[in-house]
Amino acid sequence: MYKAIIFDFFGVFCSSIASEWFKKTVPDYQTKQADFQALCTESDYGRLSRADFNNKVSKLTGIPAAEIISGIEAQTRINTSLVAYTQQLKARGYRIVCLSNGSHEWTLQVINDHGMDHLFEEIVLSSDVGIVKPSPEIYTHTLNLLRISPAEALFVDDRAENTRAAEACGIRSLVFTDTQAFTRDLEALLK
Repeated sequence: MYKAIIFDFFGVFCSSIASEWFKKTVPDYQTKQADFQALCTESDYGRLSRADFNNKVSKLTGIPAAEIISGIEAQTRINTSLVAYTQQLKARGYRIVCLSNGSHEWTLQVINDHGMDHLFEEIVLSSDVGIVKPSPEIYTHTLNLLRISPAEALFVDDRAENTRAAEACGIRSLVFTDTQAFTRDLEALLK
């Protein structure tokens, strides 16, 4: 019997804001994409503060840091239908947990700014624990935090590499593509 549903955040509840901004704003983004991704990874590991990330992206792109902040924030799109469905899952007694790669500052700001802070029982961020998905240790850490076995958890992520890693840890997983398909697939598992 499943006790907890563990959700990724970016790409599931929220658009992948930094990547979307980068692709829309930087004209030669393809030539700088590897450097940008390296900065995102450093941020995911908690090695760059939000200010340091913005300053390094500014140097990479020539765009002022303040413009980067406002541009990334403008990309924020919350999946309100998924939030409503997840609130129903919580009301049905499922423990709702966030497990996401991302910086503490950015992720919590988005969660708090959009009134989602009460949705999650726990928020496990890669930058806080220094472990990035798909590393098995981040899944184990989350299960230990919740004091549940892998068989008692379901994991949801928009990246198949992350769901495969969770499955390898014994956690049943779903790849998120859209809310309607996810709701159908999850309800079939919860029967």
